[in-house]
Amino acid sequence: MKLCVIDFETANRHSASACSVGVMVVENGEVLHEAVYLIKPHVKYAYFDEMNISIHGIRYDDVEHEPEFDQIYPYLRPWFEDSILMAHNASFDMAVLNSLFKLYHIDFKTLKYIDSLEIARKVYPFLRNHKLNTVCEHLEIELNHHEALSDAKGSCLIALNTMALMGDFEVEALIDRLNLRINYII
Repeated sequence: MKLCVIDFETANRHSASACSVGVMVVENGEVLHEAVYLIKPHVKYAYFDEMNISIHGIRYDDVEHEPEFDQIYPYLRPWFEDSILMAHNASFDMAVLNSLFKLYHIDFKTLKYIDSLEIARKVYPFLRNHKLNTVCEHLEIELNHHEALSDAKGSCLIALNTMALMGDFEVEALIDRLNLRINYII
Protein backbone atom coordinates (compact mmCIF):
# COMPACT_ATOMS: atom_id res chain seq x y z
CA MET A 1 0.00 0.00 0.00
CA LYS A 2 1.23 3.50 -0.84
CA LEU A 3 1.50 6.32 1.68
CA CYS A 4 0.45 9.71 0.31
CA VAL A 5 1.55 12.54 2.59
CA ILE A 6 -0.09 15.93 2.14
CA ASP A 7 0.19 19.40 3.58
CA PHE A 8 -2.12 22.34 2.89
CA GLU A 9 -1.57 26.03 3.46
CA THR A 10 -4.62 28.28 3.64
CA ALA A 11 -5.23 31.92 2.75
CA ASN A 12 -7.28 32.60 5.88
CA ARG A 13 -9.06 30.85 8.75
CA HIS A 14 -11.60 29.16 6.44
CA SER A 15 -10.72 25.55 5.74
CA ALA A 16 -11.84 25.95 2.11
CA SER A 17 -9.25 28.68 1.45
CA ALA A 18 -6.39 26.38 0.38
CA CYS A 19 -3.65 28.29 -1.42
CA SER A 20 -1.02 25.53 -1.64
CA VAL A 21 -0.72 21.78 -1.30
CA GLY A 22 2.39 19.63 -1.07
CA VAL A 23 2.24 15.93 -1.89
CA MET A 24 4.77 13.16 -1.27
CA VAL A 25 4.00 9.54 -2.22
CA VAL A 26 6.09 6.59 -1.06
CA GLU A 27 5.80 2.83 -1.32
CA ASN A 28 8.12 0.35 0.39
CA GLY A 29 10.40 3.24 1.39
CA GLU A 30 10.76 4.51 -2.19
CA VAL A 31 9.59 7.96 -3.29
CA LEU A 32 7.19 7.57 -6.22
CA HIS A 33 5.97 11.15 -6.58
CA GLU A 34 6.38 14.57 -5.10
CA ALA A 35 4.72 17.81 -6.15
CA VAL A 36 3.63 21.17 -4.86
CA TYR A 37 0.78 23.21 -6.29
CA LEU A 38 -0.16 26.81 -5.73
CA ILE A 39 -3.95 27.06 -5.61
CA LYS A 40 -6.13 30.04 -6.36
CA PRO A 41 -8.77 29.98 -3.62
CA HIS A 42 -12.42 30.00 -4.63
CA VAL A 43 -13.75 33.56 -4.90
CA LYS A 44 -15.76 33.03 -1.68
CA TYR A 45 -12.53 32.41 0.28
CA ALA A 46 -9.91 34.37 -1.71
CA TYR A 47 -9.11 36.88 1.05
CA PHE A 48 -5.51 36.51 2.29
CA ASP A 49 -5.26 37.20 6.00
CA GLU A 50 -2.06 38.91 7.17
CA MET A 51 -1.61 36.25 9.86
CA ASN A 52 -1.62 33.45 7.27
CA ILE A 53 0.70 35.41 4.98
CA SER A 54 3.13 35.83 7.88
CA ILE A 55 3.14 32.03 8.35
CA HIS A 56 3.62 30.82 4.77
CA GLY A 57 4.46 33.94 2.75
CA ILE A 58 1.88 33.27 0.02
CA ARG A 59 -0.11 36.29 -1.21
CA TYR A 60 -2.99 36.64 -3.63
CA ASP A 61 -0.58 37.93 -6.29
CA ASP A 62 1.23 34.58 -6.10
CA VAL A 63 -1.90 32.55 -6.90
CA GLU A 64 -4.16 34.81 -8.97
CA HIS A 65 -3.20 33.03 -12.22
CA GLU A 66 -3.06 29.54 -10.72
CA PRO A 67 -5.82 26.92 -11.08
CA GLU A 68 -8.45 26.39 -8.41
CA PHE A 69 -8.54 23.11 -6.51
CA ASP A 70 -11.11 21.46 -8.78
CA GLN A 71 -8.63 21.79 -11.66
CA ILE A 72 -5.75 20.38 -9.61
CA TYR A 73 -7.59 17.45 -8.04
CA PRO A 74 -7.56 15.26 -11.19
CA TYR A 75 -3.75 15.12 -10.82
CA LEU A 76 -4.04 14.22 -7.13
CA ARG A 77 -6.93 11.75 -7.35
CA PRO A 78 -4.93 8.70 -8.49
CA TRP A 79 -2.44 9.16 -5.64
CA PHE A 80 -5.15 9.85 -3.04
CA GLU A 81 -7.44 6.97 -3.97
CA ASP A 82 -4.71 4.36 -4.20
CA SER A 83 -3.02 5.20 -0.88
CA ILE A 84 -3.40 5.80 2.80
CA LEU A 85 -3.20 9.55 3.31
CA MET A 86 -1.13 11.09 6.08
CA ALA A 87 -0.40 14.58 7.39
CA HIS A 88 1.10 16.05 10.53
CA ASN A 89 -1.80 17.18 12.70
CA ALA A 90 -3.98 15.55 10.06
CA SER A 91 -7.27 16.92 11.41
CA PHE A 92 -6.35 20.31 9.89
CA ASP A 93 -5.33 19.04 6.46
CA MET A 94 -8.20 16.58 6.17
CA ALA A 95 -10.68 19.32 7.16
CA VAL A 96 -9.25 21.43 4.33
CA LEU A 97 -9.53 18.53 1.88
CA ASN A 98 -13.08 17.72 2.96
CA SER A 99 -14.11 21.40 2.71
CA LEU A 100 -12.68 21.57 -0.81
CA PHE A 101 -14.55 18.41 -1.82
CA LYS A 102 -17.80 19.97 -0.59
CA LEU A 103 -17.14 23.42 -2.06
CA TYR A 104 -16.42 22.05 -5.53
CA HIS A 105 -18.93 19.15 -5.33
CA ILE A 106 -16.14 16.64 -6.01
CA ASP A 107 -17.13 12.99 -5.87
CA PHE A 108 -14.51 10.84 -4.21
CA LYS A 109 -14.02 7.34 -2.87
CA THR A 110 -13.77 6.96 0.90
CA LEU A 111 -10.26 7.99 1.88
CA LYS A 112 -8.28 6.52 4.78
CA TYR A 113 -5.75 8.58 6.67
CA ILE A 114 -3.33 8.46 9.56
CA ASP A 115 -1.48 11.19 11.45
CA SER A 116 2.30 11.55 11.75
CA LEU A 117 1.67 13.55 14.94
CA GLU A 118 0.33 10.34 16.50
CA ILE A 119 3.42 8.48 15.27
CA ALA A 120 5.71 11.10 16.81
CA ARG A 121 3.90 11.01 20.14
CA LYS A 122 4.21 7.23 20.33
CA VAL A 123 7.81 6.91 19.12
CA TYR A 124 9.31 10.07 20.65
CA PRO A 125 7.35 10.63 23.89
CA PHE A 126 10.33 12.41 25.49
CA LEU A 127 10.22 15.43 23.13
CA ARG A 128 9.10 18.76 24.65
CA ASN A 129 6.28 18.85 22.08
CA HIS A 130 5.42 17.04 18.87
CA LYS A 131 5.08 19.93 16.45
CA LEU A 132 6.41 19.14 13.00
CA ASN A 133 9.42 21.44 13.33
CA THR A 134 10.34 20.00 16.76
CA VAL A 135 10.20 16.39 15.56
CA CYS A 136 12.08 17.20 12.35
CA GLU A 137 14.77 19.00 14.33
CA HIS A 138 15.14 15.97 16.60
CA LEU A 139 15.46 13.67 13.58
CA GLU A 140 17.77 16.14 11.78
CA ILE A 141 15.30 16.49 8.92
CA GLU A 142 15.75 19.70 6.96
CA LEU A 143 12.51 21.67 7.05
CA ASN A 144 11.35 24.93 5.50
CA HIS A 145 8.40 25.07 7.86
CA HIS A 146 5.05 26.10 6.34
CA GLU A 147 6.19 25.51 2.78
CA ALA A 148 3.72 22.82 1.72
CA LEU A 149 6.10 20.38 0.02
CA SER A 150 8.73 20.73 2.73
CA ASP A 151 6.12 20.04 5.43
CA ALA A 152 4.81 17.01 3.48
CA LYS A 153 8.39 15.71 3.18
CA GLY A 154 9.01 16.28 6.88
CA SER A 155 5.90 14.36 7.83
CA CYS A 156 6.79 11.61 5.37
CA LEU A 157 10.32 11.30 6.77
CA ILE A 158 8.93 10.95 10.31
CA ALA A 159 7.03 7.88 9.08
CA LEU A 160 9.97 6.55 7.06
CA ASN A 161 12.37 6.95 10.00
CA THR A 162 9.91 5.03 12.18
CA MET A 163 9.59 2.31 9.55
CA ALA A 164 13.39 2.07 9.38
CA LEU A 165 13.52 1.62 13.17
CA MET A 166 10.98 -1.19 12.80
CA GLY A 167 12.84 -2.73 9.86
CA ASP A 168 9.65 -2.81 7.76
CA PHE A 169 8.58 -0.25 5.16
CA GLU A 170 5.01 -1.49 4.74
CA VAL A 171 2.39 1.08 5.75
CA GLU A 172 0.19 -1.66 7.15
CA ALA A 173 3.03 -2.81 9.44
CA LEU A 174 3.49 0.74 10.71
CA ILE A 175 -0.22 0.99 11.48
CA ASP A 176 -0.32 -2.42 13.19
CA ARG A 177 2.86 -2.10 15.25
CA LEU A 178 2.03 1.36 16.55
CA ASN A 179 -1.69 0.63 16.80
CA LEU A 180 -2.40 3.80 14.83
CA ARG A 181 -5.91 5.11 14.51
CA ILE A 182 -7.19 4.97 10.92
CA ASN A 183 -9.55 7.84 10.15
CA TYR A 184 -11.82 8.31 7.15
CA ILE A 185 -13.07 11.03 4.86
CA ILE A 186 -16.41 9.75 3.59
